[in-house]
Amino acid sequence: MKKINWKSFFQWFLFGVSTILIFLLFYFIFDKIVMPLYTRHSQQVVVPDITNKSMRVSEKLLKDSNLNLVVYEEKFDSNYPPGFVLFQNPAPGSKVKKGRRIYLTVGKGQQIIEMPQLIGNSERDAKFILSQNKLVLKNIKYKNDNEYLVGVTCNQSVSPGEMVAVGEEINITVSLGRDPNRVIVPEVVGKSLKDAIYSLKSAGLFITQYEYQSTDKVLPNTVLGQSLSPGTQVTKNDSIRLVLSKLPGNVDEEKLQW
Repeated sequence: MKKINWKSFFQWFLFGVSTILIFLLFYFIFDKIVMPLYTRHSQQVVVPDITNKSMRVSEKLLKDSNLNLVVYEEKFDSNYPPGFVLFQNPAPGSKVKKGRRIYLTVGKGQQIIEMPQLIGNSERDAKFILSQNKLVLKNIKYKNDNEYLVGVTCNQSVSPGEMVAVGEEINITVSLGRDPNRVIVPEVVGKSLKDAIYSLKSAGLFITQYEYQSTDKVLPNTVLGQSLSPGTQVTKNDSIRLVLSKLPGNVDEEKLQW
């Protein structure tokens, strides 16, 4: 009976086991590491940069990369026309799976608003209203105004109700109060001559001429007309003419006394 060479048998056994182990190791690496990496790589794409591009161009770029476009938000931005991409998520250059949604913030262009009412408000309130509406106060002019009190806005460069762009520059005019050289003509028709003289003198006007008109419907020396219309702004110390009433046939006329 032939004797078994245990040494040779053991060597072949180790060789077989080693071969099997090496095969299993390569199979594990290929199946668990190489193939997933290859598969994942084939499914990934690089996100293109679509910021500052129009929606039409952005949609084409994403479609060519097998990515889906989703408008997440719209914002006003005066730096770009409406419909341009302001921001994207994921960021340009990111690696994502095919079919991934790319969320976009799209510009709505320059915001247009209705010009608020500034006239009649104080200078401080006018500034606050402009700030609240994101409008810029450029210049403030001060002048006398017989209608508005000191410190009240009496004019604005853009009329209330007009449409303006956010960020537009606005000028306002603030009243310094009445012009000391300008006066408002008071209403004296229907007043007695005495009361008319007092009102006109108080306003800084002088009666330089008057005439009489016969009537029995009012008391004598009642003002029937005035040469300057009530509410008119005139220069201080201007002259005014009055029409006074007298009884029919009465030749006596009260002389003007200051």
